[in-house]
Amino acid sequence: MSDSKNTRPRPHVIIAGAGMGGLTLAIALLKKGFDVDIYEQSSELREVGAGLWISANGARVMAALGLTETLQRINLPPKDRLIRYWRTGEGKSVYHRQASTSKADHTLIQVLRAELQRVLYEAVISIKPDAVHFGARSLGAETVNGRARLLLDDGRHVDGDVVVGCDGAHSRVRQSMFGPAPARYTGALAWRGLAPMRNLKPQHREALASTWVGPTAHVTTYPVQRDGEMFVSFSAQVDSDTWHTESWSEKGDLADALNDFAGWHQDIIDLFVGSENLFRWGLFVRDPLESWSKGHVTLVGDACHSMTPYLGMGVNLTMEDAFVLSRCLEQNADNIPEALQRYDRARIDRANRTKAESLNMFGIFHSPDLAESATAWPYIHKHWSEQAVSERYDWLLQYDATSVEI
Repeated sequence: MSDSKNTRPRPHVIIAGAGMGGLTLAIALLKKGFDVDIYEQSSELREVGAGLWISANGARVMAALGLTETLQRINLPPKDRLIRYWRTGEGKSVYHRQASTSKADHTLIQVLRAELQRVLYEAVISIKPDAVHFGARSLGAETVNGRARLLLDDGRHVDGDVVVGCDGAHSRVRQSMFGPAPARYTGALAWRGLAPMRNLKPQHREALASTWVGPTAHVTTYPVQRDGEMFVSFSAQVDSDTWHTESWSEKGDLADALNDFAGWHQDIIDLFVGSENLFRWGLFVRDPLESWSKGHVTLVGDACHSMTPYLGMGVNLTMEDAFVLSRCLEQNADNIPEALQRYDRARIDRANRTKAESLNMFGIFHSPDLAESATAWPYIHKHWSEQAVSERYDWLLQYDATSVEI
């Protein structure tokens, strides 16, 4: 809390966007005694998205915010993680909690995106009930006379000491700071869905996180829950020369999905057929930013480092950003530009490396060697050996946003 030698009030932080980054940042700042207001374009929290997993690096942030016990109530942890062959469903264990010799904690917290957002929102309003302002779409931000200003599309503006753009891959705050950031199509599109377990075969009820790999596509599946009902969340990426919009809420047609995954094991087909809704979007990348901050304005999460989902690190990097930013603002509350420069120095290299490594995984998940069993299994054993998995993930999972040097 406040230093006894400094009785000045904490800065007022304005946040654009009530997604995972904006809400995580708000909790961290409110707990440190800052005043926070969040401006969210939606009229209410909407149940969008399927599942996500919080890995050890994100879980440390949640623990520091006092949310571990709450998250465990909505968690369906896997007993193992498997790499599975697309045609037969045969699997190789790549991490078993009791058997692993990895130096990093590979434990996963598996939750519905909407449930996580609800938990974070409730934590914010338990501290400041009127912190979130719905129906307020951001147009950009600027620094005016040593203060930060968030511009809204109804002609209003909101002034504070800091504005943080947590407004996603299409961030208006980022555009107002650094201009357009053209998106490049990666040559792959993504499908996602949520299939109620009551409609699926018994094998889908196993507590497993599985990634099915094939020559031109891969599918990640794991269990999640909502109000006691269990689902299988799945995310599928497939090579495609056809351009699609960069919107993860665009509805997709079942016939197109079945065509994309023709020949795949019936367990995967069952997920598509049994899903409550199917969504499809194109996977795009943007050039990494060299700076995230300007004056009294900065960025968090997808607004500054949107990445492909191949390492499962998007939400975890966003949580890291939020907590490190809160620490920087606390340490340099009297000098906002210096606090934000400190934040940039602490975060940009790690985020950009993760962004690059995630994209590199595309060439591992999709390989012609996976077409036939004779070449697929040597390929799987090589690329998902214990050593390969440790080299790929340990540096990510060992990071601690609550103590890293800033």
